[in-house]
Amino acid sequence: MFKGIIVAVLSAACYATLVIFGKIGMSMGMTSVRMLALRFLFATLILFLYFAVTDRNVLKPNKKLVLKSAFLGLVFYLGQSLMFFRAIEYIPASTASLILYFYPLAVLLLSVTFLKDKFRFSSFISVLLILGGCCLVFYDAFQRSFDIRGIIFAGISMVLFSTYLVVAQRVLKNENSTAATFYVTLFTAMGYTALNGGTGIEGLTAQQFALCAALGLIPSAMAMGFLYSALKKIGAAYTSIFSSIEPVITLILAGVFLGEIIVPFQIFGVILLIAGIVVPNLNLYRKY
Repeated sequence: MFKGIIVAVLSAACYATLVIFGKIGMSMGMTSVRMLALRFLFATLILFLYFAVTDRNVLKPNKKLVLKSAFLGLVFYLGQSLMFFRAIEYIPASTASLILYFYPLAVLLLSVTFLKDKFRFSSFISVLLILGGCCLVFYDAFQRSFDIRGIIFAGISMVLFSTYLVVAQRVLKNENSTAATFYVTLFTAMGYTALNGGTGIEGLTAQQFALCAALGLIPSAMAMGFLYSALKKIGAAYTSIFSSIEPVITLILAGVFLGEIIVPFQIFGVILLIAGIVVPNLNLYRKY
């Protein structure tokens, strides 16, 4: 259980960089689809080279896993990531992130309903504290900009991500999570390449190339690898709870790299959010 918690937190830390890289890429004049096509292209290349050196068995095709990965990559991962990037074209990153972070509640409800997970009151309290913390962390989200298109895109992204976590837990239950990381990334890259009408690599500046390589490595290859490992170890509901440390990391990164000012409300939100992750789940930590 403890290893699952650690990899869930590591996944969140990697995903926290996504919105920062996305905003920087847009400031460089890159479109969402081109950036996402390059993100997953680089992620696929990084994973391929890594597994070619460390474990070539991961790259051997498994028909069932390939079909499952195509479904997850082309339906859920592509759709969720595209909707989130479209959202931040119209609304601030904080607003989009606030909407996305209703997903722990959605995952909890979906897991209880469809995966027949036992309803834990501690998990419900945890989710409520996390949502309260997110509202304080992104306290001024809806004061900055309100564009209904961005709100809708962010809402769809939240629904797709919540469903994706639950479906991935079910369909990858007896599969190699490491191999799933590679194949889901591969099919997502193929989908975006088709949408973009090509890889989009032509004409990249050195800065854009470096940004896309970082997108492929940190919030993609590394984040997905940790995510699938967490899903396998602790399930979707717990993964979503412990991954909720992401807004804290996003807030810090936004302050450092985007120059956003951190105010007392957000500090209180961070405390509440961390309390939501730690306090209701103390029984889990005592075991270790």
